[in-house]
Amino acid sequence: MGLRESMMAVIVRHKLLANQIPKDCKHPLEEWMAIKARKTYSKNKELREWIGNTGLDPMTRENFEKYQLFRVREQMRYAEENVPYYRNKFKEAGVRPEDIRTYDDLTKIPLTEPNDLAEKSMLFYGVSVTKMLREFTTSGTTGHKKSIGYTQNDMISKIDIVASALRDIGMTKKDSLHIMFPMVFAWDPSLVMVGACNILGYGSSVCAEVDVEKQLKSMKEAGSTYIIGIPSFIYRVTTLLSKETDLKALGIKKIISSSEPLSESLRALLQDAWGCKVIDVWGMTEFGLACAVECDEQNGLHTDEANMLMEIIDPETLEHLPAGQKGELVITALNAEGTVLIRYRTHDIAALLDPPCGCGAHFNKRLMKPSGRMDLQFKIGNGHKVYPVLFDEAVFLSPDVIDYHVDITREGYRDVLTFEVETENPNDDLAHSIVKAVSSIMEIEDGLAEDLVAEPRVRFIEPNHDYAVKVKKIRDLRENYD
Repeated sequence: MGLRESMMAVIVRHKLLANQIPKDCKHPLEEWMAIKARKTYSKNKELREWIGNTGLDPMTRENFEKYQLFRVREQMRYAEENVPYYRNKFKEAGVRPEDIRTYDDLTKIPLTEPNDLAEKSMLFYGVSVTKMLREFTTSGTTGHKKSIGYTQNDMISKIDIVASALRDIGMTKKDSLHIMFPMVFAWDPSLVMVGACNILGYGSSVCAEVDVEKQLKSMKEAGSTYIIGIPSFIYRVTTLLSKETDLKALGIKKIISSSEPLSESLRALLQDAWGCKVIDVWGMTEFGLACAVECDEQNGLHTDEANMLMEIIDPETLEHLPAGQKGELVITALNAEGTVLIRYRTHDIAALLDPPCGCGAHFNKRLMKPSGRMDLQFKIGNGHKVYPVLFDEAVFLSPDVIDYHVDITREGYRDVLTFEVETENPNDDLAHSIVKAVSSIMEIEDGLAEDLVAEPRVRFIEPNHDYAVKVKKIRDLRENYD
């Protein structure tokens, strides 16, 4: 580590709230959120007057929500002064920061569309480009490129939440995190992950190689005890290595799945192969890496509510939906300086669960694992919606499957789903089991009963050694289909 990096590490370590979490804390992530809210409370007279002199210790859900709404107002004020997009947006809608006093008041603020960010990225900047520490370009899974800027404070905040999340999942200074994100160019998660590990004194190793033997070598040399990566790639590594390597003997304590949806069948296969729990992480480049992370209960992801306010809306009526009901996830950044996003439509279909959690966390809401993206859904048959994770549950039931994608075509009046399956062991039994599992999915079953969907088909292909990140799982090859 050079002089500049060493000085930066000292600055970050000093500012990191994760270092203020008591060593014996049972819920570091939730305590980190409480510390951040208390810090805001101590510095702001408006928030103290609103909550009262009782303070925020112990933290209650009611008071934490008041903190969030206060931060929404503060972020709106910041945006009015510094962010051209929102200065105009708020004026057109006739909404002011002081109008937001309750959760329902949030609907007074106009929604922000991802296309707006893609087309006008610079209008979302709260500081000049010269003051951005890092800029990332992402298209996610939609193909629309967006430029996201982070100031030094933004980056410190991302490292801070990741550091507290790593503590929350059980990492200590005796552990080492292996980071396997192959060929990620736009937003490199290793930047934040390595930074968080360095600050906390944890070991870390990074390997972006597609070659699974190089991944194994890197893990062994670093003495890795935790793994984080893209689930489809971790599964690929698992499938190819397990033929000659006892993965359980490597001593991995936990696997963290990030950047793609994790199906329960895939989770079960990974847990069985490695002999440890697999926990899910959800995030977006727009808001950072660790927006939500599972605990060992594996029943919803604990959300970074100190930096984000999440809503679930009906994507048609745009009205709020009650806890536990699925709808579109909308996020407001509460402390952003670089790219500012207020009521940003993620197009992810999810639900929010009220506290408490079985792990003991008592005020933090949880995010039900997103079931799919609105812009990655395709209609088949009589309007039934299908999306990638729906098929993961069926296709990844067999460890012989390395990867797959689906082509949707049309023959006559029927939709045809052809599964192109990557495997080293093609056989009729595997094809039959995939067809049977896919046909039992409700959306497919209904389409078959209506005679608007043909029986699914399977085509085997040789293993592809050129792994590609975020390739579309479903390709709609129908012409002029709405």
